[in-house]
Amino acid sequence: MRWILHLDGDGFFAACEISLNHKLKGKPVVTGFERGIATAMNQEAKNLGVSRGMPIFQIKKLFPKVIIVNSNYHSYSMFAQRMFNIVRRYTPLVEEYSIDECFADLTNLPDPIKTARMIKADLKRELGLVFSVGLGPTKVIAKVASKWNKPDGFTVIKFTEIRSFLKDLAVGKVWGIGPATSIHLQRMGINTALELIDRPKEWARANLSKPELERWFELRGENIYKVNAALDDKQSSIQTTRTFSKTKNKEIIFSELSKNIEEACSRARQQKLKSKKVHLFLKTQEFRHKRAEVSLLSPTSSPATVLNAIRGTLNSLYEPDVEYRSSGITLSELTTSENTQNDLFGEVVQNDKKSEIFDVVDELEKRFGKHIVGLGSSLNASKKRGLHAERRLWIPCMGEVV
Repeated sequence: MRWILHLDGDGFFAACEISLNHKLKGKPVVTGFERGIATAMNQEAKNLGVSRGMPIFQIKKLFPKVIIVNSNYHSYSMFAQRMFNIVRRYTPLVEEYSIDECFADLTNLPDPIKTARMIKADLKRELGLVFSVGLGPTKVIAKVASKWNKPDGFTVIKFTEIRSFLKDLAVGKVWGIGPATSIHLQRMGINTALELIDRPKEWARANLSKPELERWFELRGENIYKVNAALDDKQSSIQTTRTFSKTKNKEIIFSELSKNIEEACSRARQQKLKSKKVHLFLKTQEFRHKRAEVSLLSPTSSPATVLNAIRGTLNSLYEPDVEYRSSGITLSELTTSENTQNDLFGEVVQNDKKSEIFDVVDELEKRFGKHIVGLGSSLNASKKRGLHAERRLWIPCMGEVV
């Protein structure tokens, strides 16, 4: 028997916000203000009746005491990475499944159940976040276990206990079985997960697709899905995206893009990386994407340098009569090299000097908090997201006021 752990963050985005701002503790908190719908909420908000995907205007009307905040995916990804690193203290076999979920193979450890409890305790003590933990012989069973007693649950399903856990579990609640498949199975008289695994192997092979058959085996305790613990030696890219209220205003769109670049470059500097190429996109209200890529003269982590490099490309992507709803930036071809070749006109040297300015910005943010210093080109985006513009130091785009 294998022991597979599944960790699932409870109201993860909202929990991260509360961990960053303890004044929110005990209050109903919802994230997703910038998208217009609830993306996550804590238990206090759920108890009031708030659900994921509920429109923000409706939440304000029905639950005026709820605190609604913008999502900060950069911070959430940092919490997620710390979560993965804590689990890797106990085993290298960790699969980063999503920003708030992971699998880990604890099979070869002396006491997998005790180890799972220690991981859960470490996460709560060090991150201030609550996770539901499931432990079982397969990834699908571990998923069943982690959802069994949310929030803050800890459920172990041994091989001999599988049937008792599946007898009342609706087949549509099984990981990977969607609404269409659920309806199809119900038409064949299968309403629970136990009724599904009780069908003989010949029937399963004849009536189930390959993914459904794999889950049939997993639900029976047969290990089909391995924990994919493959890790890249170095990060291949850094991406940030931002959704905003639909607009045709070029200044606002550029400001949102500028904020993306600030955040991506900040993450690059934290990892001591520089980018040689930038990919940018704009998404229209009709969900059409306009994409472009720009090669940089030399590797950089300076947002000012990146902004100047993509300015002309943005002008070519932008259409005045089109409404836009989000933007994104990806820094690729990342390098840790400190050696850059000078160009004929000294532009590389100038860019290096700009980078030194943002080293100072990083030090200021360590002392006084995130978003304390920002580019003037990001001013519109930060004002719309309530980042206390009056308390920030705004710097021009290195010679250009934008």
